[in-house]
Amino acid sequence: MAKIAAARTRAYLKKPDPAHHAMLLYGPDATQVSARRDEALRALLGGATDDPFRFMRLEADQVRRDPALLADEVNGMSFGGGDRVILLAGAADGTTAAIAAALETMRGGAVLIVTAGQLASSSKLRKLFEGAGNAVALPFYPAEGAALETEFSAMLGELGAPPVGPDARAALGDVLAGFRFGEAERFAETLALYVMEEEAVTAEAVLACAPPAAEADFDTAIQAVAQGRPRAIPSLVDRLDGQGASLPGLIRVLALYFQRLHRAQATMDAEGIDAGAAMRKLRPPIFWKLQDTFSAQLRAWPRGAIEDALAQIGAMEADLRSGRTLPERAVIERALMRIAMTAPGARGGR
Repeated sequence: MAKIAAARTRAYLKKPDPAHHAMLLYGPDATQVSARRDEALRALLGGATDDPFRFMRLEADQVRRDPALLADEVNGMSFGGGDRVILLAGAADGTTAAIAAALETMRGGAVLIVTAGQLASSSKLRKLFEGAGNAVALPFYPAEGAALETEFSAMLGELGAPPVGPDARAALGDVLAGFRFGEAERFAETLALYVMEEEAVTAEAVLACAPPAAEADFDTAIQAVAQGRPRAIPSLVDRLDGQGASLPGLIRVLALYFQRLHRAQATMDAEGIDAGAAMRKLRPPIFWKLQDTFSAQLRAWPRGAIEDALAQIGAMEADLRSGRTLPERAVIERALMRIAMTAPGARGGR
């Protein structure tokens, strides 16, 4: 029976068994399954997911309409060497027959990755993969408690963050309670960016980036600035302030965001590469949901405008540290609006 225990699935994805020509990734959290799918693709293809001779993505609806399509793809030839990988997304019991037919014909030279949502033990699709000799079923369930803290610390490490300090572990236990995978992943991205230049992740940093600040609001405010939407900023600052979020923490993350834009542009100029290639060189990597937005901003923002934005952010941080009695929220709100008005294509609305 080819079924891997949930606790061992991550390790399996790093080194898949070559005897398994197909793997089923399933679970209740679609974001978690998508992330694990990407791990499998990296292990099998490296960076070749844009190579049509080695990678093919199919949707479940396509296979239901044309069951023979899957068998044709898994037996196609790879030009230029290396296994082909076929991804079948959104599978369910209705695709079981087509997948079973494809498994019977597979003799190596291709790997089939199938993704699905939550599957009951009675699921035909799940039973197929658990019972097939050349396939494996990989369940993924949201981690909880200490397991979630351990998984979250691993996320931070993969993003290039420093070690998690002892005081931060207790804070993480409180903050992560009830998180879904996607929420934890996004929180890890925000926190890794926040502590990128520190020696350790501290409780102070965890709380500065924690929800509600670690939800969409930090990102929404930063994107309102980078996309040139000054009129959206007062209500976003008001929301963050009302939630008790750290407004100076927002400024720090904003500064790091523009520093990364500046660094990526410098890489584009120095190496003669495009925005997407320069973005992929950044560490920690840009969160996958923001990659299209970030690369578009790389192309749109002139170098001098990014440098001016960084200068304004630096001046604002100096004002806030000066010891003078200043209306913190008003200073931050005005500065964000000024920077937003310099963005390419800046507009007054939301």
